[in-house]
Amino acid sequence: MNNYIDMNDVEQLIIDKLTGQIGEEDDLRLEDLIARDQEVEQLWQQMQQVYAMRKAVSFEQSFKVEDAWLALQKKVNIPDPVAEPVTDTVAIPIRRSNTSWLRYGMAAAVVGVIIISVYFLNGLYRSQDAVTKNIQIKLANGNIVHASTQDSLAGWMQKARDAKVDPGAWNTLTVPAGKSYAFQLADGSKVWLNAVSELRFPLLFTRAERTLELKGEAYFKVAHQASQPFTVQVNGLTVQALGTEFNIKSYNNESTFISLVKGSVAVTNAKGERVVLLPGEGVIAANGHSFLQKQQFDETTVLSWMQGLYFFRNEKLQQIAVVAERWFDVRVQLQDASLSGLHFTGAMDRNKPVNNFFNMLASSGDIRYEVKDGKVVISRN
Repeated sequence: MNNYIDMNDVEQLIIDKLTGQIGEEDDLRLEDLIARDQEVEQLWQQMQQVYAMRKAVSFEQSFKVEDAWLALQKKVNIPDPVAEPVTDTVAIPIRRSNTSWLRYGMAAAVVGVIIISVYFLNGLYRSQDAVTKNIQIKLANGNIVHASTQDSLAGWMQKARDAKVDPGAWNTLTVPAGKSYAFQLADGSKVWLNAVSELRFPLLFTRAERTLELKGEAYFKVAHQASQPFTVQVNGLTVQALGTEFNIKSYNNESTFISLVKGSVAVTNAKGERVVLLPGEGVIAANGHSFLQKQQFDETTVLSWMQGLYFFRNEKLQQIAVVAERWFDVRVQLQDASLSGLHFTGAMDRNKPVNNFFNMLASSGDIRYEVKDGKVVISRN
C-alpha cells in the first residue's frame, strides 16, 4: 500500500462518486488511484456492491403496521412470518481500533442499508427435534392444544371450548424458537408473538380488566373498550392501554423495552412509579432493575421483526448470536470469549437460508464458522 494514500480521503471520494457528487478533477484522481493501488481497487469494488443493493432495501419506506397485519391475518395458522424479499449483501464489521474501517462502516450507512439475509424454515443446520416443535396452547385444565399449520384459529378455539374450561381462567400460548404466531383475542384485540415467547390469556375477558401476562416479545393492537382497561403484566411491570398499539420486548436476562406506536399507555413498576408514553416514545427497564427510563425509538427497527427482519447496528456478536438462536432454532457457540465483543452492522432476514446468514457474516473477514455436533461454532478468522 502506498503510504502517501489517505484511505479516509479515498473513502470520501468513493462516496461522492457513488452519490453523483464528485467533481471532474476528483473523479480522474479516484480513477488513477483505483488503477494503481490494489487496496483502493478492493475498497471501490466493495463499496460499489453495497451501493448497488440500496434499492433492494425499501423496508423503511414500505413498512405499514396495518398492511402487515392483514397479510398475517390471511395466514394466521402458518407459523412463518410474512416478509418482502430482501437482497443479500455483506456485513460490515465495526472495528474500534481501526478508524478507517469504522469510517467505512459509517460510509456504508450513507450509501445504503447493509443487509445480511437469513431464512426461517428448513434451515440447513436445524435438528430433527427442532422441526417437530409446534406452537401450542396449554389450557387452564392442563390439556395441550397444538396450533399446527393444519389448524385454523377457530379450530383450536373450538377445542378449547370443548374442553369445558373456565372461560375466564388462564391459558398459555407458547411460541418456540424459529416460529412466530398472530391471532385475535376474544375482545377483538390483535396480537403478534415473536419466537421464544409466551402469552397467558383467558378465552373470554370476564373481569373488570382485560389482563394478559407476557414473556418474550409481542405487538398488541388493542380494541378500544373504555369500561374495561387493557393491561399486560411483563417482568414486574404493568402496561395499561386503551385503544392503542404498542410493542413489548422482554426476554430472559435482557432489559424490557416498551414502545408506543399509537394512542397512549401508562407503564408502572413494582414501586408504583408511573410513566405515561406518547406515540414515538418508549421506556426501558434494565434487567434486574425497576427504574423506568423514557426514550425515543425508531419504529422501523423496533417493528421489523413482524416482517421477519432484525436490524442490528454496531451490535455485539454475542447478542446477534442470541437472536439467531431464537429466530432459527439453531444452537450457536462462540469458540473464543473475545468474539462476543466484535461489533457488526446489518440485518437478518429469516425468510432466507440460514447457511446464507453465516456465510455472509463470515464474509466480513473477522470470523469463520463450522458445524459441529449439531451446533454452529464461530471462531476467529
